Amino acid sequence: MLRRALGVLVVTVLAVWARGLSAAMTMEADHAAYWRRRGRSPGDVLLVALGDSLAQGMGSVHPERSWAGRLADTMEARTGRRVRVLCLGVVGAGAADVLADQLPQVPEAALRGEPGTLVALEVGTNDASGGTDPEEFRRLLTQLCAALPTGSLVGDVPDLKYGRTRAAGARLSAVAREVVAAHPGLRLAGVEAATHGLIPWECGPDLAHPNTLGYRRMARAFTAALGN
Repeated sequence: MLRRALGVLVVTVLAVWARGLSAAMTMEADHAAYWRRRGRSPGDVLLVALGDSLAQGMGSVHPERSWAGRLADTMEARTGRRVRVLCLGVVGAGAADVLADQLPQVPEAALRGEPGTLVALEVGTNDASGGTDPEEFRRLLTQLCAALPTGSLVGDVPDLKYGRTRAAGARLSAVAREVVAAHPGLRLAGVEAATHGLIPWECGPDLAHPNTLGYRRMARAFTAALGN
């Protein structure tokens, strides 16, 4: 009886995982389309999200559950004002891509730090997996941070869970904390600490991104950096 129940459970879990994996095949295009639409929506406050697939919410069926979407929810709850999210994060982007391609797209008002605007950055996962040298990452992130307005939120690198990639991520995360500390006007989001010990059911079907539960962890780091 127990063996049969376990068999049913395994089949059910595999079926759910397979459906999620199938959805992941179209996730990149679907998420990008969602953020394009949301970027055109009106709002009293502007949140500009820079970075990679984590800004888009890859791994979660619902893109609005990404760290950027959850941060916007928190801002709306606290201010009672509608937040427009301009998500410039791109799947596969590293620090060099953010500097070259995304930063020039940030509206001037947000770069000046005008009231009613906020810039948030989370990058480094692809640099870690791609083997970016820590000193090169430092150079690129320093340029990025120097261009961001006072009050911007900058995350360190998530805990990447496994082997060499995890060690590389930890090195880049330490660099990120040092760079942000050298820019006192910026606020650090402790993403590495928030994602430490991520468990399997907090991961998306590709096992490379968080799911809705995993993004809740990341969002807490950004919410804490936002302050009260």
